[in-house]
Amino acid sequence: MSMSQAELEALHIDHEVDGMGEVCPHTLNIALAALKKAQSGEIVVESTDHSIATKTVPAAVQMNGIADVLGIVESNGTYHIYMKKK
Repeated sequence: MSMSQAELEALHIDHEVDGMGEVCPHTLNIALAALKKAQSGEIVVESTDHSIATKTVPAAVQMNGIADVLGIVESNGTYHIYMKKK
């Protein structure tokens, strides 16, 4: 599922996590910890400046059936990965 930037930015965010300055696999660990705390259906957004995390985090959470990735928004070198816990 991929939503437009406007749709993503209009979502109610339940959990925001900061992965700025971190690299893989720590960016994934941060996302997984937030998703573990979230309830089913809640939205988790991870902010990161590590572009590789925009590939590894979505792949890992989807492959393991933990969350759906709703989309990724990039602004001035910061990526926001929107995930909905299953």
